[in-house]
Amino acid sequence: MKNEHWIQGDLTCESPLFRRSFQIDKPINSAYLEICGLGFFHVYVNGTRVNTEEMIPAFTNYTSIFGHHTTYPVFEERAEFRTGYLTYDLTPYLTQGENVLGVHLGNGWYHQTRRTAEGDFVFGFPKLHYELTITQQNGSQILLESDDKTLWTESEIIENNLFYGETHDLRRRKADWSAPNASLDGWRPANKSDAPKTQLMKQDCPTDQIVRTIDPTLIFQSDDRRIYDCGENITGWVDAVCDAAYGQKVRIRYSENLSPDKTALDFRSTGGEEQIQADQYICAETPVSVRPQFCWHGFRYFELTGPAIPKKVSVFHTAIPVTSSFSCSNPVLNWLYDAYIRTQLNNIHGCIPSDCPHRERLGYTGDGQITAEAAMMMLDPTQTKRMYEKWMQDILDSRGAVTGHIPHTAPFMGGGGGPGGWGGAIFIVPMAYYQVYGDNTLLKICYPHILKWLDYMESHSEDHLVVREEDGGWCLGDWCPPPSMNPPDIPPAFVNTYYYIKGMRCALKASHLLGIEAPEWLPARLSAVEKSWVAHYFDPQTGSFCNGLCGADAFALDIGLGTAQTRSNLIRKYKDIGCLDTGIFGTPILIETLFREGEATLAYDLLTRRTDASFAHMMESGATTLWETWSGDASHDHPMFGAVAKLLFTEILGIRQTKDSAGYTQYDIAPADIAALSWAKGHMTTCHGTIQVEWKRDSEGHMQVHFDDIPSLDK
Repeated sequence: MKNEHWIQGDLTCESPLFRRSFQIDKPINSAYLEICGLGFFHVYVNGTRVNTEEMIPAFTNYTSIFGHHTTYPVFEERAEFRTGYLTYDLTPYLTQGENVLGVHLGNGWYHQTRRTAEGDFVFGFPKLHYELTITQQNGSQILLESDDKTLWTESEIIENNLFYGETHDLRRRKADWSAPNASLDGWRPANKSDAPKTQLMKQDCPTDQIVRTIDPTLIFQSDDRRIYDCGENITGWVDAVCDAAYGQKVRIRYSENLSPDKTALDFRSTGGEEQIQADQYICAETPVSVRPQFCWHGFRYFELTGPAIPKKVSVFHTAIPVTSSFSCSNPVLNWLYDAYIRTQLNNIHGCIPSDCPHRERLGYTGDGQITAEAAMMMLDPTQTKRMYEKWMQDILDSRGAVTGHIPHTAPFMGGGGGPGGWGGAIFIVPMAYYQVYGDNTLLKICYPHILKWLDYMESHSEDHLVVREEDGGWCLGDWCPPPSMNPPDIPPAFVNTYYYIKGMRCALKASHLLGIEAPEWLPARLSAVEKSWVAHYFDPQTGSFCNGLCGADAFALDIGLGTAQTRSNLIRKYKDIGCLDTGIFGTPILIETLFREGEATLAYDLLTRRTDASFAHMMESGATTLWETWSGDASHDHPMFGAVAKLLFTEILGIRQTKDSAGYTQYDIAPADIAALSWAKGHMTTCHGTIQVEWKRDSEGHMQVHFDDIPSLDK
């Protein structure tokens, strides 16, 4: 598809309609449409909508951000720019005689004008490019391209914004606008538009779709203001019917929480009063079915005011099936599984694992890398592979073209973080991809960029400790520890250098797996960094790193550093305090290290015990998705603390991949023996087959484990 012949409406219309009428006089063999509409588009032929996907094309690094204001400082160009296009077979929709191709555009990420907390990322007004190739039975072809023979007009959508919602004036709705013989009053030739400076690439990843619907429950009413409960935190929207109340307004507002008396919405967790998700409709003379067309919302509750009734709630995200199950005798672990699955799915849109589906909606690399292995294990392997392939391309496209810096969001749209926990996505995601799927494709693609990132980390170090990122930017270590530990007494340089060490070890392993000779400097640098890290943070008298605070000893043990005393200190400390004091990176490192060190009961206790910083606290507070913070004072739909959910499968069910010198080669079943658990069962679907495990204790308390044939993992 050529990156030329783009068209648009005018420079005031945020959601134009386009219409191209054409004649077919002879029988046809085929008709294929290649199309890209920025930001998002819908396709119609002869009055019928052709595509079931929503919010397409998937969000990518469209073009340069140089010249844009960004909150996080940007000193170099991104590496690549690409934009997806899609292909549709229109053959079944065309007839002899007049035909009409219709396209409806919305702003999407391309023309996002209102939320500027991370910066100003307006790339232009909505624009369209298409090529329709019709092959007739006599072998001749008809080629139609986006040009001034395409007409445009304003739609009823007078405002649409990903973060704030949409406003529709239903009095302006044009009936049958994409059908033959429709009225052409108000239509005019499309305007030529400059082509975006990008690579047009065929989109090859799962698309966003409506995956199910919910019947909401009315829980409060005062006059014409009604509040409904969906029963769970979701992403999607309300489908409603506006009455025949010409000129009257309907407003639907969305939130995750209610006021204490449950008579009003509480917007604090989704962006506050200054960023409310809301859809508004101005009624027409006849009843009209309505829904937002080019945005989604993250919510559990909604408030409807005005002459309309909600018909259903559509749940919407990238269409990736859940191909796992888990249950056991502990309700907290059951809640953790369900909440993680729901949270992760709510945060996959455009094949981007986001931080939250409302306030920011960005592909934060820290959140995405820490949950990658859990998502790969629990969701459909075929679709999840394609999702992470797409997101890794976003990461590679977002990297600094000169320095190899991996930014905090991909596609890059600003945002804060740190060079290790966020930038480490460059090696953590492809290694998880290899470990779960037995496929080294991403490692092979990312290997040179991992080495470049390692050089970036060294260039931002002092005495081999990573102490800074970009001037004027953030350099976080761990993130969102319990309020009593915020900021954590664990230095950012400690955490970032941990990821630096882990990245070098990954590069050495990857070179072995790929049959590539590692750079000569790598082993020596690894040794130097490890020695410096130990010298700065390890106390030989106590045997602990950073006084054992915030899981610091677990960080060390995870990369094979520390002593027997470090291990003893770690275990004694968490038996004594009986609670978590860790953030998004320290929590999974701590729990997994305890399991690995043979302390399954202690790991289980920390996962299930009710404290102020616990999953049990979230569950007992009525949460259906994971919180951004242990206290619950921010987003209630953040997947990052859900990284530990993978341990439900690797430890509680005991589905483990055993290693040989070449890597992961086969599955074994060895559940952890935790006396407090009386039974557990579940399954996960791998690229090689389904693994089903069930165990329970007999009358003497011994574990009786049952499982089906275990698929082999080929190298």
